[in-house]
Parts: sequence; structure tokens; C-alpha cells
Amino acid sequence: MKLFYMPGACSLAPHIVLEWIGKPFELGRVERGKTREPEFIAVNPVGKVPALVEEDGRVLTEAEAILLYLAEKFPDRQLGASPTAEARYEMHKWMSYLTGDVHPAFYPYFLPHRYIEDQQQHPAIQEAAYKQIDACFQLLDRHMENRTYMVEDRRTILDPYLFVFCRWGNILPKPFTDYPNLHRFLTHFAEDEGVKQAMRAQGINR
Repeated sequence: MKLFYMPGACSLAPHIVLEWIGKPFELGRVERGKTREPEFIAVNPVGKVPALVEEDGRVLTEAEAILLYLAEKFPDRQLGASPTAEARYEMHKWMSYLTGDVHPAFYPYFLPHRYIEDQQQHPAIQEAAYKQIDACFQLLDRHMENRTYMVEDRRTILDPYLFVFCRWGNILPKPFTDYPNLHRFLTHFAEDEGVKQAMRAQGINR
């Protein structure tokens, strides 16, 4: 397997999961602003990371789908949901929320120029985006009260995904300590050996 990633991007989540799985894999670094270059478009025509190339040449894309795929491909690692309808529902509910609400909320904050060219309007776009991010973090902070992991009191594929967004939260105007349960999760999760290995490989720090 080969994982194409951008340092610190959402591709960090499947990278951590691959470290947990412990099977051999390669890394392909894609620099920021280079995802539309011909070399990477040949891998993923959408021009986004992550992209996971399997041994048979199949290319898997979209962070959520890759995470779920890895959990199912390596069931012995017990990174997916327990085999009940209730557990699968919880897994998919939170995966959908992270993918459909939390992740997109950051786009206009980080990349306001994608939405409007007038730079004078960018602060207003970022302010509106920040309100949405803050609302997401408040909900997640309430969910993580008295929890070490997102679901089932054990690590799953959800936790690296949440970790990515908590890292991004450190650069927002509001101190991340204002979300005490998420801050506790971020601090605890950063000490995981698989997390440390992935971050060292990507050349990023906490």
C-alpha cells in the first residue's frame, strides 16, 4: 500500500491507522498547492489527499471511505465498530458528522479565496466560518465529557480523524483550552505511539 498525504492534512488520520495496523506501507508526500499537478492528478483526478494505492493498483480516495475500508480490511485490529446495529450507527453517525460538518467548516476559514476573490471580504468569510467551527467544537466537547475515545471506550478509526481537527483548532482565535474535553483528548492522543510515528514521518509536531 502507498498513502499519498499532505503534512497535517486530513490524510494524517489514515496514516495513523496504518501505523496502528502495522503492515508495510509507503508514503507519497504531496506539497501544499501541488495537488493539481499532473503527477498527482494521474493518481487521483479529484486532486485531493488522501489517496491510498493498493497492491493491485486500485486507488482509494476520501478520508472517511479509506478509514472505514482499513477497519474492515484488518478486522483483527478492532478499529471499527462492534458487530451490532447500535455500534455501527454510532460509528457512522460520528463519521458523517466529522466528514460532513466539521471538515467543511474549516474550508472557508483556511481558504476564503476559494469563495470570493475580493480580499477585503475574506475576514468576514473567516468570521462566519469560525462561528460554525466553534459550534462544532462545542458539540464535540460535550460529547467527549468523561470519555477517552469517541465511541465504545476504545480507540477506533474515529479518533485519528477527530485528532486532526483538534490540531487545526489550535490555530483558531479561541484558546483550545476553552474546549476542555477536546483539549484533554488532544493531549492524551498525542502520546499514542502510532500518532507519534505518523507525525514524525510527516515532519509535524503537536
